[in-house]
Amino acid sequence: MGAKTRLKLLTPAMAAMCLIAAMWAVPVWADEATAEVTDKKAQESGTQEKNQESSHRKILQLDEVVVTSEEFQAELETPNMEVIDPDRFPMSLGGTLDTVLERQAGIQVSRIQQMGTSIDDDSIKIRGFGARRIKVTRNGRLMNTSGVAGGYFIDWNQIPLYNVENVEVIKGVADPRWGNVLGGVVNLVLKQPPRDAPKTEISTLYGSYNTWGVSLWHGYKPGRFEYSIAARKLDSDGYLWNGEQRLANIDLHLGYDLPTDTNIWLDVLYSKQKKGFIVANRANKKYGEPGYNSPINPDYPASDGEIMYGGMGAYSETGSWWEKERWLFELGAKQDFHQYGNMELRYWQNYGNREAYNTRENLDRVFHKKWFDDRSWGLDGSYSVDIGDHTFMAGASYDYLKDDGDENYPDDFRSYFRNGYYVAAKNLGAYAMADFRFFDKKFWITPGVRYESYNGEAGPGGVAEEIPDISMDGWAPSLKLTYNYQKNALVYFSVARALRMPTPPEHYWHYDADDAGVDTSNLPFEKEDGFMLQAGWRTTLPTRTQIELSPYYYRIKNYIQFDLINFVAYNIDQADIWGLEFQISQQLPYGFSAFFNYTYQKSKTEGDPFVDNFVDPADRDFDEVPGLPEHMANIGLQFKAPNGAKIAGFVHIVSSQKVIYNNNTLYNTDLRVREQDGYTTLDFEASYPFLKYFTVSAFARNILDEDYQERFGYPAAGANYGMVLSAKF
Repeated sequence: MGAKTRLKLLTPAMAAMCLIAAMWAVPVWADEATAEVTDKKAQESGTQEKNQESSHRKILQLDEVVVTSEEFQAELETPNMEVIDPDRFPMSLGGTLDTVLERQAGIQVSRIQQMGTSIDDDSIKIRGFGARRIKVTRNGRLMNTSGVAGGYFIDWNQIPLYNVENVEVIKGVADPRWGNVLGGVVNLVLKQPPRDAPKTEISTLYGSYNTWGVSLWHGYKPGRFEYSIAARKLDSDGYLWNGEQRLANIDLHLGYDLPTDTNIWLDVLYSKQKKGFIVANRANKKYGEPGYNSPINPDYPASDGEIMYGGMGAYSETGSWWEKERWLFELGAKQDFHQYGNMELRYWQNYGNREAYNTRENLDRVFHKKWFDDRSWGLDGSYSVDIGDHTFMAGASYDYLKDDGDENYPDDFRSYFRNGYYVAAKNLGAYAMADFRFFDKKFWITPGVRYESYNGEAGPGGVAEEIPDISMDGWAPSLKLTYNYQKNALVYFSVARALRMPTPPEHYWHYDADDAGVDTSNLPFEKEDGFMLQAGWRTTLPTRTQIELSPYYYRIKNYIQFDLINFVAYNIDQADIWGLEFQISQQLPYGFSAFFNYTYQKSKTEGDPFVDNFVDPADRDFDEVPGLPEHMANIGLQFKAPNGAKIAGFVHIVSSQKVIYNNNTLYNTDLRVREQDGYTTLDFEASYPFLKYFTVSAFARNILDEDYQERFGYPAAGANYGMVLSAKF
């Protein structure tokens, strides 16, 4: 780490240490003063528990809340889960799910551009694992589905947040209910329509780069019937060349309670997004040579360009874009059998298309193509029953994940063609588990087992590329121990088999020899296997200082590395990833509160054929998972006035990291290991409620105008600003 990077990290780190010392030094009288204010507010809002033994106080980063017995029970069931409510959603121009996660311990954000380009494998990593090892669900419904043409990526921009009650982040999953996951699960819990009266929420945004947006949520449950409708529109010119985006979505929820204690529902979500592809803006693509940091177009920063995959001329030019439309349907039912348990059934279906356009003026060519991205569907069911102090659960799921091929538009310079789908995945999963509770329900033993299978079927497009069918399956046992040794303290430990089947894009690009930058079709291709160890300790001190410590260690054999730039997927013999997360939160006197979290992570690989064969000989001693910073930290300080007005400052620190870089050039087999500098950013947020129903908010991000990048080759935004006006009726 260079002197400049060390200096950047040193000052915030010293500030963090002073902040922690101040937290610990808060005298008891300050705690009592804070407690008096919080207790009064809790009584006024009706949330103060009559029986103090059945409630718990918890600091969620900057805000103190009362956790009911039911909510604390859920924490015992999933102790490695973090719940993020909308009050803690960071304010930003994008306002999308990737932004929500950026201040959480163990989560790394690596976007090309803050608005509109958080759509690929590496945009968000949980404990070092990207999109193919993360599940994003919406009330338990799978959101990131497949199709080689569309990719197995999580399109963070098409997941609306305006109708979300909170976001649950389960890190390092060792729970058989989820399956095929190593990094974690991000579950969006939707708002429930109120029973007493209709509720409406409206929000508007305007900010830097001509970014504006408006969102609406309305819901009501007048008796047995319930409904909600939500919509959003967001436009931004972006700050990289040709990086504009236009996004809209609408969400309808209908539900009904049958007299048989059955709740049925129908959800329909429609999203449409048009985004420009970032155009390369470097006078010289080669890193370290003159012109690399000189922009061709001086109106935008020097940056790499996005690669237009799928026969689109590869390198985007000004005016290139894609437009994506997607429908999500879900039909479900929950049945309460009372003392005989509960059952839930769900069927879901996706329908998505994508159109892409690129013009190569120097070649007098137009690329114009349509992908029938997503034709996936799935169903799942679960059953749980309480017997005495213990709970038994079982469930099964089936996903059929596929695209429907692609075709050229008439103005494309190439001959017309229409391909069928490339690879479809038939995923079957089943699990059984139990929560055994002992010693007055303070000690939990949770054994479980999951069966997982992958059947990858080459379609007409895959057969033409000589892609074989493959099948894999396996059993993944797990064991979790949780001990709630005192009212506001618990410790847990879990061990599980780390079993993950490939996704259809990995399947396709491993065996494709024509389009891949490097031919890996003759290399072995296996499922990932190994083990996961994780533990945690959480406590709240008498001074209401909340502390959490979470170590983890993963050893994964046949780790599947997916290099999207060079279109390769292959097995690394073994990858080890380990780390430690530390969090501390404190309510301070006079309306102040503070938090600090720190993540340490490391990795080591053995037997990487890609590095051995295609990385420059000078860098072939590289033995890490690329793109993982060793240190990450977040610091927050907030003041909250009695009327609910807030002002807060946030420091975000990321250390340097090593990446494999190809000078943004496809089929470059002379790759180099580069060091991406660490960085520190400072953000401010403020909000003020007025006239009973309204709140005005403002934010300033990267106010020090730090020159940094989340993704190597793509500079992040400089200082940027925005204002939000919201109303709740």
